[in-house]
Amino acid sequence: MILTLMALIVFIVDMGRIMLIDQYLVERARVAARMAAVNNWNQAAVANYVAYNSTTAPGGQTSSAGLLGVRPSQVGYSTIGIAVDPGYCVKVTISGMEAFTFTPYMAGRFTLPAITVSLPAQSLGATN
Repeated sequence: MILTLMALIVFIVDMGRIMLIDQYLVERARVAARMAAVNNWNQAAVANYVAYNSTTAPGGQTSSAGLLGVRPSQVGYSTIGIAVDPGYCVKVTISGMEAFTFTPYMAGRFTLPAITVSLPAQSLGATN
C-alpha cells in the first residue's frame, strides 16, 4: 500500500515537472516570437534570446546550453510572407528538447514534441 502511494506521488511530481518544462518552453518561444515581430530580429538573435535570455550569447559561446538546457541550434526562426504585407508573421520553433523521468518502470530520457509559435509582425518594416 505505501509503496503504491509513493510510486503514485513520484509519478505525479514527475509528470508535473515535465509539464512545467514544456510550458516554460512554450512561453520562451512565445516571448521570442513577440520580440522578433516587434524588433525585426534575425535567426541568431531569436535563438540566443530563447536559449540565454539575451540576443547575444554569453562570451560568444553559442554551443553552450542555456536555460533548461536549450541550445541555440535547437531553435528555428522563419518569416511567413513579406514585411510590408499585413499577413506577415514570424514563426519560432523549439525542437529536440529532452526530458528525463525517474518514475519506476518509466525512467529514462524522452524527446519532447516540437513547439511552434507564430505571431503576426507588428512593426511592418520598422528599423530599430
